[in-house]
Amino acid sequence: MNFSITSCLNQREYIKVMFIGLYKKPGFIISTIAGLYLFITALLNYFNVIDLYVYSPFADGILGLFLLLAPSLIVLLSINQIKSNPNLLNDITYTFTDTGMAVKGTTFKSEFSWEHIIKQKEIRQFLILYHTKKFGNFIDKSELTADQLSFIKSKIIKK
Repeated sequence: MNFSITSCLNQREYIKVMFIGLYKKPGFIISTIAGLYLFITALLNYFNVIDLYVYSPFADGILGLFLLLAPSLIVLLSINQIKSNPNLLNDITYTFTDTGMAVKGTTFKSEFSWEHIIKQKEIRQFLILYHTKKFGNFIDKSELTADQLSFIKSKIIKK
């Protein structure tokens, strides 16, 4: 089965997918709740609403704020990477074959065999095919038929 699709990922969709991907991880959820607790209790203690701390909770407030902002900082760093290569936000053509996948943009072209795709993840309307732990191709699932989507998924070897 050979087929091609062309899709374009815009910056707003990328930001949404990144936040959703981060907040699906239990570690980020727990750290955000802990950060919210630390920040609010430090703030309430500062304004003498509560008397929970025997010491000045300034460090706890800063840690809480950091834990709250950490996902945003991660997304901001990844947006800067995307901005450094704006061709990633242009139309990209994906061609799928029995042996692998070819990716073609305005200034680049690459081919991957199915064995080199280490994992797949579905977030909202995107199927992300990872080539490394940090890099993957965002494929718009709305551009695929159900048969095409199942074909791609069947080619990814669970590792």
